[in-house]
Amino acid sequence: MTRRLSPAEKHVRGTARKDRTPKRTAVDRLQTVPKAPDSLSAGAKSEWAPLALAVVELGVLTTADLRALALLAETLAAEAELRAVLQREGLTIPGAGGNFKAHPAAKLLETTRGQAMRLLADFGLTPRGRLGVDVRPPTGGNRFQTNGADRYFDGPKPWDLCR
Repeated sequence: MTRRLSPAEKHVRGTARKDRTPKRTAVDRLQTVPKAPDSLSAGAKSEWAPLALAVVELGVLTTADLRALALLAETLAAEAELRAVLQREGLTIPGAGGNFKAHPAAKLLETTRGQAMRLLADFGLTPRGRLGVDVRPPTGGNRFQTNGADRYFDGPKPWDLCR
């Protein structure tokens, strides 16, 4: 029985056919940072670029995840806006009878931060979250080494230092 050739081998041999190439699906990992959706707010668009870059580099972003990433960007933008409101207006507001009560934005900020943490973990953007996602292994040119053996074999050799 003969072994099936990979698409790359077929391309090299000149036997690749466009009608038989694997079709891209919504769960294929994206290799480049996608453009921010036009529907995002200005604050969310500023959050989009670093988030999208991080999840593409981790190798966890697919086309199916773009809406969740947009939701994460909006959530982080809302968190920043609520934080600014609390810094500007304070943590308390005047209540009935001359008493003070907690600013309503404080509860919203707490809720928003909880939602953001869950979404960040889903994308592997927290230390614990990375344990639960299938992260792409580092490539050869990556500055982060995977273990001591890689550092040893990729680092300078003793005989190179004698020159």
